[in-house]
Amino acid sequence: NNRANQALKDFNGLMKYDPTPISGYDVFKVLYGSTFKFDRAALAEEVIALKQKTEEEYKAGKHFGKRPRILITGCPIGGATEKVIRAVEENGGVVVGYENCTGEKAIGIQVDENVEDIYEAISRRYLAIGCSVMTPNNNRFKLLDEMIDEYKVDGVVEMVLQACNKFRVESK
Repeated sequence: NNRANQALKDFNGLMKYDPTPISGYDVFKVLYGSTFKFDRAALAEEVIALKQKTEEEYKAGKHFGKRPRILITGCPIGGATEKVIRAVEENGGVVVGYENCTGEKAIGIQVDENVEDIYEAISRRYLAIGCSVMTPNNNRFKLLDEMIDEYKVDGVVEMVLQACNKFRVESK
């Protein structure tokens, strides 16, 4: 799974380019769609190829255009909530990053494969995720800070679904 996660992280990293090579909605489709792929080795190869194709097109002059750069944080995005991404991009912005369970949190931390106890390594990876159910949640705030700088974010939109109050607690 490390290889698939790294491929997704590298693909997501395309949004650090300014202007972006593709829309945030296109990135969302890859990130969210990857959660339905069970062959993680095949997924990694598909995403690596897609990243290479996107970079080639970018070098040839294809890009999404200069727009305000938005980071979405909070609840996982999928299904009906993708309308937030569309609203941002239909109104002149571009979503450059997702600091949520569908985005950087899910793919940003690797399992250390060079340890004696792989179960402990897997546990450490999942416990290091900056999820809003953790307290204190310094890892989430650290990741947000890093992403704002790395992706040259102009604004942050926080998604809080009505029944997902754990993110609402951290909103302030």
